[in-house]
Amino acid sequence: MAILEDYDAYLEDLNELDDDEQQQQQQNSNNNCVYNVDESLTQSNFYVKGFKNITSKVENLFSLGLELTVDNDPDAQYRFTVASNNLLLEIDSQIFNLYNLIRDKYCKKFPELESIIQDPIEYARVVKKIGNETDITVIDGLNLAPAILMVVSITASTTSGKLPLSEQDLADTIHACDYVLALDSSKKRVLDLLEARMGYIAPNLSVIVGVTVAAKLIVAVGGLSSLAYTPSYNVKLVGSVKKENIGFSNVKTCLWGYLEETEIYRSSRPSLKRCIGAVLPNKAVLAARMDLTKGDPTGKWGRDTLDTIRETIEKLQEPPAARLAKPLPVPVLDHYSSKKKKRGGQRQRNSKKRYGITETRKLANRVQFGVPEESYLGAGYGKGYGILGQVGLKVQRKLPARNWTKMRPAKYTMKADDDAFLGLMKFYLASREMHLMAS
Repeated sequence: MAILEDYDAYLEDLNELDDDEQQQQQQNSNNNCVYNVDESLTQSNFYVKGFKNITSKVENLFSLGLELTVDNDPDAQYRFTVASNNLLLEIDSQIFNLYNLIRDKYCKKFPELESIIQDPIEYARVVKKIGNETDITVIDGLNLAPAILMVVSITASTTSGKLPLSEQDLADTIHACDYVLALDSSKKRVLDLLEARMGYIAPNLSVIVGVTVAAKLIVAVGGLSSLAYTPSYNVKLVGSVKKENIGFSNVKTCLWGYLEETEIYRSSRPSLKRCIGAVLPNKAVLAARMDLTKGDPTGKWGRDTLDTIRETIEKLQEPPAARLAKPLPVPVLDHYSSKKKKRGGQRQRNSKKRYGITETRKLANRVQFGVPEESYLGAGYGKGYGILGQVGLKVQRKLPARNWTKMRPAKYTMKADDDAFLGLMKFYLASREMHLMAS
């Protein structure tokens, strides 16, 4: 099949041409609308090769896509998905190559433009509009945002060392811009066809992750049935490329694959991408199983699931609830009903004694009129003692006596060993007394 052929033939480099051959090639390209690309950046003229080949592949893809139906062979659907994905990759590669050529040519005229407008399609459109014009304000149809248009105008007027392009370089640059825009138009046609056909192949999966990502997942794992039986933690890594962060820190980052290209992932904050990485692969696998069994050909289940994921993300982005002030208790007019009911008994009485105010504290809190109180630092400084310790007032705190358990006296009984010991002591004392009398 022409769609599945090797597309690398148009990428080979052409040999350097002399002036006569360049003019002849340019004339043939204008007549036949077939251009060759010379990727050498040192050539004064560069040509586009393979545009007619890509156009024919797009037409063949359309003829193949129109033959697909809902109950078509899964192998034919898989071949269509593979062909569409390969053609999109080919168009992107060709657009990127042409963008590099346009940028290298136009940097002589406006080197700052590539840092202001980074989208290749938008860059080619603006370069085609500006051309060799020095005053950006007189150009109509740029269709840029007011802020970006102001930056482009100011930068173009203040750029130092800028040189206008020659007629040949300008013609080649405008020619390449035309083909970038034409390739972008072909890419949009392929995406529209793929979106229409993916509605039959995987309607629910296309709604959740997008048409392009759904096609890449199906192609990478080898079909819709293989994707349905793939674990979700493996689906997350499909299409991931390990990057060598030379010179950067070794902080571990979340490894993603094709799901990183989904709209719901790109529009979320970095703090929520880990949560999306746990939810999105699971829902993608469930959608693939739903599409494999033709459970919901209309895609309603996919739309409901996508709404649920968005509601979850919005819920995570909500600020925490404000801390409410604790209201005061309702005042009770009845004095008796306002008292707290506590358990009575000895435990409650002891608690009141332990935490109750003492007589000493009552005297320290009292001040006698006309009599200065004693203070801790003297002369009225420090903590005052009130009427405590004044003349004629001898009040001391009566501390409650602790009810220590008294040790009961032990009752000893005389035993046989004790009688023998007493007999020996009596004999010792009697012998000592006789010795003293003899001396």
